[in-house]
Amino acid sequence: MRFFPWYLTRGDVLGGLFVLAGLCLLIFTYIRFPGFTAQTTGFGPDWDCKSVPQGDPICVKKIAR
Repeated sequence: MRFFPWYLTRGDVLGGLFVLAGLCLLIFTYIRFPGFTAQTTGFGPDWDCKSVPQGDPICVKKIAR
């Protein structure tokens, strides 16, 4: 396998453009939807749910002020 001199082929350019398009899509999604978070598992906004590594999420009802 020779690295030098490395002549770009059509497949190399298309592969690079495909990766670049994927990265641009990820960056656009991150910028366009900055507050996108996980759902609260259907309990509503007055519940605080935390994910744990093993098992189901643990949810606690928020105290009304």
